Amino acid sequence: MRLTDLMLQFGANLGLPHTKAIKSGLFELRVKSKEGLARVFFCTKIGKKIVMLHSFIKKSQKTPKNEINIAKSRMKEVQENETF
Repeated sequence: MRLTDLMLQFGANLGLPHTKAIKSGLFELRVKSKEGLARVFFCTKIGKKIVMLHSFIKKSQKTPKNEINIAKSRMKEVQENETF
């Protein structure tokens, strides 16, 4: 079963190794691809909506701060905007 199918069936809280809570409502989806290990930051909204915020190919052991900052900024926009 694909990871996106699992998220549709079980929601955003798949747990390790598929998802990991980063901080304050920001989560990381861990995906293997032919390009390498991909990461997708996402958040949830009321009504079980999953909003994908930012993705990148991970090239080092530690997630770069600037990637997290991009996701946090976009999450703030989503939280402040009622149309999402």
